[in-house]
Amino acid sequence: MEARFFLCFLLALLLGSGTEGHGHRHHHRRHHLVKRLFVFGDSYADTGNIWRGLANCWKSPYGSTFPGKPAGRFSDGRVITDFVATYLGVPSPVPYRLESVAGHRSRYGINFAYGGTGVFDTAIPLPNMTTQIDFLEQLIKDGTYGPRQLRSSMAFVSIGGNDYLSYLYFGNGTIARLKSFIRSVVNRAEADLERLVRLGVGRIGVLGLGPVGCVPFNTQNISYSSCVDLFNQNAVYHNALLQKAVDAINAHPSHRSRVEMLSVFDAWQSLIHGPQKLGQESENPLRPCCMGITPLNGCGDTDQNGKPLYKVCEDPEKAVFWDSVHPTQATWSRVFRSFRPTLQQLVSYRTT
Repeated sequence: MEARFFLCFLLALLLGSGTEGHGHRHHHRRHHLVKRLFVFGDSYADTGNIWRGLANCWKSPYGSTFPGKPAGRFSDGRVITDFVATYLGVPSPVPYRLESVAGHRSRYGINFAYGGTGVFDTAIPLPNMTTQIDFLEQLIKDGTYGPRQLRSSMAFVSIGGNDYLSYLYFGNGTIARLKSFIRSVVNRAEADLERLVRLGVGRIGVLGLGPVGCVPFNTQNISYSSCVDLFNQNAVYHNALLQKAVDAINAHPSHRSRVEMLSVFDAWQSLIHGPQKLGQESENPLRPCCMGITPLNGCGDTDQNGKPLYKVCEDPEKAVFWDSVHPTQATWSRVFRSFRPTLQQLVSYRTT
């Protein structure tokens, strides 16, 4: 299977305040509390680290809503990282691959997230969560960031989904043993979060899984007719374990940092099934906005002459999903609202 197809379904499981303008209203109030943002994780958080040859996010029509051209984001526009950064009043962190030439921009933080990765290694040959944290630790050793800078920073983490896809589709995993594997994923994630605490990052927000049984990759074989309840149930189980892990970290008496889980499951569900659902003007909210013209094609594919082998919906603003696994900018904007109160508590946490 070609790399671009593999990446698309490898990225299926993971999963703001409204508009950019809304976020800017908070800049002056929060800037003194959180001065930089470090981002870790997968395609839901990646803003340009993914290699161009591995993913269609560097091709049209990705980026058509923002910034108007492909920019390495897995959406038509902004991803969740952008909404978090805007809320904090800092620029969206520069991708790590550009850090060496970014100059002063790295003072606002760095995005270490790579599409296709997990807490464990996946079939995508890119840095997993442990290695991403290694990158930060090396910058600390090099003197790029000191203790005071870390205390006034926030880490945003989006991980887990790719581990489950690799396990089920490429690791000879079984549904019967999935819950056991979920426990191992959350245990590894807990160790990663603990490590960020030990490094001195003052605030850490970790994204929960959304309704993964509703992503188009998981519903396409049933004509996008309904969500797959079994997958959603396992996402709920993952989130419950992750919350317990977060609580355990915060209960440690020697920790000065604060960790919060940022929940999106219910809000995402409401966009699909609730009274405020995004897809009310489309025939089916489970159908992606951008999709291949045949089952063998994906969003962004072209033939040898450059002719598009995909079709795009009329208005991404009314679609829940952009492609077979990733949400639209409109979805990220609305989902962000669901954890904004938790994020506000996290930002307000005094680390000294």
